[in-house]
Order: sequence, then C-alpha cells, then structure tokens
Amino acid sequence: MRTIEDLIAGIQARHDDLDAYAETAERLGKAPEGLVEIMRDLRVPLVKAPASIGGDELSMMDQVQYFEALAYSNPTAGWTGFNHAGAAGMCGARLNDAGIEEIFGSNPAPFFGAVSAPSGQFVSVDGGIKLTGTYRYASGATHAEWFLLTAVESSEQPAARLVAIRAQDVSLSEDWDVMALKGTGSVNVSVDSLFVPDHLLADPFLPPERGGPMYTVGYQAFVAGENLGFSLGVCQRFLDEIVTYAAMKSRGGDGRLADRGAFQYELGKSQLEVNAARAFGIKTLSEADAFCERSKGLTDAEETTVVSMLAFSTQSAVDAVSRLYHFAGAEALFSDHVLQRCFRDAHGSALHHVASNVAYDKFGKKLLNID
Repeated sequence: MRTIEDLIAGIQARHDDLDAYAETAERLGKAPEGLVEIMRDLRVPLVKAPASIGGDELSMMDQVQYFEALAYSNPTAGWTGFNHAGAAGMCGARLNDAGIEEIFGSNPAPFFGAVSAPSGQFVSVDGGIKLTGTYRYASGATHAEWFLLTAVESSEQPAARLVAIRAQDVSLSEDWDVMALKGTGSVNVSVDSLFVPDHLLADPFLPPERGGPMYTVGYQAFVAGENLGFSLGVCQRFLDEIVTYAAMKSRGGDGRLADRGAFQYELGKSQLEVNAARAFGIKTLSEADAFCERSKGLTDAEETTVVSMLAFSTQSAVDAVSRLYHFAGAEALFSDHVLQRCFRDAHGSALHHVASNVAYDKFGKKLLNID
C-alpha cells in the first residue's frame, strides 16, 4: 500500500504533465491518450481498491486530499479518476476470486466507467444473467476498459446486481456537449441482451468479499471523500490562479486588480471559506472513518451526517469562488483561460446528485428525530 503522502507527491511530481492536457481534454470532450497514460502510471484506479488485491484502500478522509491534488492539476483526471477508483474499489471488494482474477489479474490498474443508478434490467439465465439498459453519465467511458453497472431483475421478486462488463461489449453515445466537466467524456452506455457470467456479478446487499468496513457504507457516503476532493481541487486552483492574475491585470485607469480593496476583501473571505469547507470535510470524514472501523460500518444517522457535510462543503467552496469570478473581466471568458474552466467545473461538481441540498432535508429530520 502506498501512503497518502507518497500518492500526493506522485501527483505533484507530474503536475506540469497533467496540467498540459487540461485544455486538450476540454476541446476533445474526453481524456487524451497521453493523460490516460499518466493516470495509468499513477495507478489512479487502485487508490480505493482493497489492499488484499494490491490497492491502496485510502480512508474516506485521505480520499479528500488525494482527489483534491489530482483535480487541482487536471480536472478531467480528477473527475474520471474518482469514478475509476470508486468502481475498482467496489469490484475489488465484492466480486468473487474468479472475477478478481479476470479483471485485475493481468491488468494492475483497470480503468472502469461506472453508473450507480439501476438503469438496466436483467433476466437470470444458466450461468449468469442477460442485461439490457441504457446508462447515463458514465464518466471516463471513452477510455474505460471495464464498466460497473447496476441492474434490477425484471420479475415479480426483483433483485439487484452489480455487473462488470468489458468495454467492447457496450455501445457508447456521442452526446457529451456540456458547459462544465467537458473533458470527462461522460456519455451514455447501452447494452442489449448481453450475457454476463456469474463471476462478474455481485449482490450489493450482501457483505463484501474482502476489504475493510468502508466497503459496507452506502453509495453517497462511499463517494463523499472523492467528490469533495474534486470540488476543493478546482476551487483552490481558481483561487491560486486569480492571485497570479490579479497581480498583472489592470482595467483601464482603475489600476491593478490586486490593489483594489473590494477584491482583497473577497479574496481573503473566499480563501477562508474554502479552508473551512476543507477542514469541515476532513473532520467529518475522519470521525466517520473512526466510527466505521469501531462499528464495522456506518449507521443511517452517520451516513446522513457525511452526506449533508458533502452538500454543505461543496456549495460553500463553490459559492466562495463564484463571487470572485466577475472581478476577472472579459479576458476570463475565453475558452483557453484557466479561470473560466475552474469556475465552470466547480459549478459542475455542485450539480452532482450526491452533493444535492436534499441532504439538508434529511439532516433536519435527523435533528428533529423524525423517523
């Protein structure tokens, strides 16, 4: 297992290489091959995989730090990377030994596309299932080698399955025309009556085959650290970039942006708000990690706390940088400008359903002790 310090040092050592692909990824609408190879060298898909199969099994708290560093250097790597890592972690924890051997045996860092919503249906057949469905928002689909999808059985007594499928067995759409997260290639994935053998299936309601108690938590809590890390990474990159920009930028006879008191006020406040969002996230997830180890999982109440923290910290960080963007002026509108990219990707991260403010409703019910 690699330590979080080693993992972050590896990203920072490749910062210039990662950053060089950011604009290209946006223009292509997917990760360029060179960026994929850097992610392979960094073994990004393994950071959430169980240690027993060669993964790093990062704690939920450490995932914040890792994906903040990766998203800071390249948002496409950060967003697709946490999808790859989360799916590899679920497969690594839940598939049987034959499934692990097929997927991880000859590929030390398999790239997964994944969709958590149970958008497909399956029919049980001898030796496996037949799967049909269309899945939206499969981030990293254009360079994925495997897909992890969720389906329900079309019968009177429905069951659910996690389904691992080779990339060559799916059809990809070409519908990724969006204002944010442009380089993630989050296209639709479709399958039609595809046979999937038993060893590439897992029941999500049974205990994991391997790994620690982190793999027992619900989906939203499981991805909280990685999602928050991404948001913090693009927000912190925005803040660092606007500091450099402000020292050089002047508008007419108004002088340097850096010398304006209004800008100084908002910059200071925004950095403190991002710091606070980061600290709140790390504290909450550190406590969740400890509870998870002690109790071999999280209660519904603990998961509600984690998910509501994710919504609040994400929105706090995104709101902080939003107030600064209009100081930059028209120059920051151009497609090759780092400020507009960070601004858009920050707002894109806040639109993910795991960061929805519906979490506040549930946290309020918890405070009111409403079942």
